[in-house]
Amino acid sequence: MSFGPPPSPFTQSQRVAEERRSRRVRVWVCAVLALVAVVGVGGWFLMAGSPGGGSGTDNKATVGQQAPDDIRETVERRPRGTAGHLVTSIQDRGVKPNQDQETPGTWATDRVLVKGNDDALEAVEINSGDEAWRQDLSGSICAWTKHVTVDGRTAIVFRDKGKDGACNQLAFFDLGTGKKLWQVVIPWKKSVFGNLPNVAMTRGVVSSAWESGSSGYDMKSGKRLWERKKTAKCREGGFAGGKALLLRLDCTTSDYEPLRKIAKIDPRTGEEKWIYGVAESVRLVFIVSSEPPVLAVAAGEDEVSDLISLDERGKYRATVRLDGGHYEVNCDAGAIYSAVDDCDNIVVGGDQVFITSGEEIGGSSHHTNRIVSFDLGTAKPVVKFEAGPDQLIYPVRMSGDELLAFRAGTDNYAPFSLMSLDPRTGREKAFFYFTVLNEAKSLTYTKFSDVVVENGRIFFGSNMVRGEAIKGKSVPQWLAFGVGSAG
Repeated sequence: MSFGPPPSPFTQSQRVAEERRSRRVRVWVCAVLALVAVVGVGGWFLMAGSPGGGSGTDNKATVGQQAPDDIRETVERRPRGTAGHLVTSIQDRGVKPNQDQETPGTWATDRVLVKGNDDALEAVEINSGDEAWRQDLSGSICAWTKHVTVDGRTAIVFRDKGKDGACNQLAFFDLGTGKKLWQVVIPWKKSVFGNLPNVAMTRGVVSSAWESGSSGYDMKSGKRLWERKKTAKCREGGFAGGKALLLRLDCTTSDYEPLRKIAKIDPRTGEEKWIYGVAESVRLVFIVSSEPPVLAVAAGEDEVSDLISLDERGKYRATVRLDGGHYEVNCDAGAIYSAVDDCDNIVVGGDQVFITSGEEIGGSSHHTNRIVSFDLGTAKPVVKFEAGPDQLIYPVRMSGDELLAFRAGTDNYAPFSLMSLDPRTGREKAFFYFTVLNEAKSLTYTKFSDVVVENGRIFFGSNMVRGEAIKGKSVPQWLAFGVGSAG
């Protein structure tokens, strides 16, 4: 294992960037990253107003007082300088040539970057690149959540050390120290469908669901608070956490046709507060947001076709139709995974949902796209943010009332950047700009990697890497890196 930035930001890579493939099947990750400062580059938007400069001021909106066991909702401060540079990275030399290795989960605090790597959690100090801690597990990570508590804790599920390698070890970790706070065994067993469990968090509770049931555990003690069992008609499809806890129920009709339902669950008791029944024509359902409730559904096909918003009582509000190909919402439909909230390039906030348009190709193969928001009550479009020539833009998360977005260059000239977008005015402001060599761009493909913004920095983490050797020597595989302001 090696840590820290590459030997030189100007060294040319000997590796060739691999073709992007499925998140769960292949992700070809390159080895060399170069980040150089780029200044004086403006942004683009489509609304009244003009881009603002980096003044170092805070987002005006603030998150209300949060308890230590709430799910973290930070409001980011823009740095004074707009030049970005590499602040940390994690590499692995141990991946065998032509071997695929899963690297699920990427988390960050103000001090460390943490990466899941097969059967371990690894952390490096931000800025120094020194190893902070390493936690070896009994088996490979098989379920995880992107959520982190205010005081920096998260949960994963990994395999036991028995010969059957059951995916049944649920553990709660402190990301700052790597300390395992508690570990329990969930009653998951392999099924003919091969479904793995999932894990979710809401205030004070860690929950896990699998094909035959689900349970909730107290964050402080690891004590089981409740347990649910599947019924003759419905099984536990998976949880989505955050501000609230929603459960997808995978049911069948009297004619044995699939039927999806969404239930709001009391995280302390496991009781259902309300149930929303999705139309029988819907094949797949994902939970984009637990509060407000927003669903991504595939009606009659395997790709997301509509977004459905519900009110606080689980009643239908509106449907945003994605007009086949004009908008992109990418949800992981892998049959064996129960991560019902695993959707990329979509953010909910301020009673709006932000999604990306499909990529457009102009003259001379110029790529571009835009972020579009829709009102959750009326399904009408509200605001657009253009990526600009030779750039693509993706929503990452809310920061108070503003949207944080990642803008990627598609040629050798347009820079990458972390942006703050204001849906009320259409204005955009840059946190910082940076560039990435072509050989390293696969780590920034949002469909195949994690993108995390925390403490004014942006982090990219792979979901899978493939080993490679040059002249018989293994090549370090980049698992994650972070970029921050040089100012």
